[in-house]
Amino acid sequence: MALKKQTIRGLEKIQLNGKPTTKEELITLSESWTENEELVVRKILQQGGKCKVGLDIITVERPDIVYSLVR
Repeated sequence: MALKKQTIRGLEKIQLNGKPTTKEELITLSESWTENEELVVRKILQQGGKCKVGLDIITVERPDIVYSLVR
């Protein structure tokens, strides 16, 4: 089961092997991943971080959530 466009949303910085990538490229790559590899990538997309799938390194930088206590 490959990734869907809904899975990859709201992310500004996704890199594949150190270069910026597109949703379509990740979806195409995900078609050849095992179920465990896909689960790891889904978690990285949610949390941010870095993982290696096959020979590819995927890096995701999540935007920091700004909390304000002042109303």
